[in-house]
Order: sequence, then C-alpha cells, then structure tokens
Amino acid sequence: MAHTKNYKYTSPDIQNELLKIMAQMIVREISDNIRKSLYFGLMADETTDVANKEQLVVCLRWIDQALDVHEDFIGLYQIDNTSAQTITDSIQDVLVRLNISLSQYRGQTYDGASAMSGPKSGVQKRIKDEQPKALYNHCHGHRLNQACSDNTKKTKIMCDALDTTYEITKLVKKSP
Repeated sequence: MAHTKNYKYTSPDIQNELLKIMAQMIVREISDNIRKSLYFGLMADETTDVANKEQLVVCLRWIDQALDVHEDFIGLYQIDNTSAQTITDSIQDVLVRLNISLSQYRGQTYDGASAMSGPKSGVQKRIKDEQPKALYNHCHGHRLNQACSDNTKKTKIMCDALDTTYEITKLVKKSP
C-alpha cells in the first residue's frame, strides 16, 4: 500500500470534486440559515454561457435574527430555454432542493424582460400565483445599467471616448 504522504490531491478531477463538496456545504448552511429566518427574496437572471447554453443565475436575499442582510449566490443552473414556464419551474426546483418553503417567499427581483417580469404570464406572475406575498421589483442594477447606457448614448463625448477605448482594447487583445 502506498504511503499517504505521496498523495498530493492536485489532479483537476480531485480539485473539482473538493470544490463541489465545499460549495454544497456552503449552500447547505445558507439554506439552513434561510429556513431559520422569517422571510427571503430571490433574484434571478438568465444568461448564455460561452458554450451557447442557457443558464439561470439564482441569488437569495434574507435577514438573520440580528437583522443583518445577507445576499448569497446560490448557483448557476442550466435550462433548456428561457420561457417563463421553464424559468419558474427551475426556481421552484431550486427552492425544493434547498428545502425552503414558498410560504417564506416575500420578494422577487428580475430584469425587465417579458419572460421574467410579464404581468400576465411572466415568471413574477407565475410565482405570485403560488405565493401572493412574493412582490415583484424590477432589478435596480438593471435600471442603473439602462440609465447609464441611455445617458452615454446621448452624450457625444462619452460615445467617442468609449468607442476609442473599445478600439484600443481590441488592438491590445489582438496584438501579438
């Protein structure tokens, strides 16, 4: 039998497995804490990764017994499409896996995309049908991004500066 002092545990497979175990432990602790708190809010957004696969980003926001606010990244979940039904099912699946009750759900935050924020059949409406106390709020980060983007487009000097910066960045990245 080989001596354990020769094992280094540095292979990519071992490192990834250790990281996965640590991530599961952290998410388990977060979900335990959320179950102990009275309420939570959920923030989600869909994105496409470099392999051109749709993913759902999920973060939970909650308040502990000392009234400290926590905002925790829970994970990236691969989804088949970005329909409101698929995203709603994925969010509910995440909550079931974390053993977090919809009865504690008080806030939901998404971007302004119709699949997410649509008042008739968007994710926020579907969640609200299940938990009427889960109020929808448009993501302030997205609002800020939109405001900055709109103002930048209307200011010639900013447009010119960003165009120049983009060209310089492109030049540096492409140069040997």
